[in-house]
This record gives sequence, structure tokens and C-alpha cells, in this order.
Amino acid sequence: MGITVYAYEVQPGTSQPTGFGSSLDDVVRELRHVRAEIARDEGSEVPPSSVIAFDMLKPDLDQLFAVLNGDANLCDLILRNKRVVQAVL
Repeated sequence: MGITVYAYEVQPGTSQPTGFGSSLDDVVRELRHVRAEIARDEGSEVPPSSVIAFDMLKPDLDQLFAVLNGDANLCDLILRNKRVVQAVL
């Protein structure tokens, strides 16, 4: 069993989350900050974004070697059970 970590996708459906955190509140706060910067810089409204939760598993030694050797992506190995927990407008 792993621990729950949170992440956000500024543009939902992208292959990798943009940022991670250990609490839902912190991730939502960071996402709102990022969305405000994008809206200000681009001068347009940002489409809804997603906050997602994962179960993060502890990697074993073979998995770490695979990452160090460039044969695997750490996120693919340790993040499981992706689920949307909140939409941010």
C-alpha cells in the first residue's frame, strides 16, 4: 500500500501532471497561482484544470536501477490508481 499524493494538470489529459504535492489544499493553491499567471500572460481565460490523486508506491532496487539506466520513468513505476479529485475553474 502506498501513500496518497496530489498533482495538477493545467491542461487535463496531458501525459504527465504539471506539479505534485502532499496535500490537496497546497496543490489547489499552486494550481490557482499557475492559472492566474497563464491568464495574465496570455490575456485569455484558462480552461478548467484537474487536480488528481495517485497512490505512490515505494520503488524497489530494480526499479531504481531501471530509472538510473534510463530504461524507465519513475512516475510510471511508482504512481498508481490515478483519479480526478477536483476541477479548478
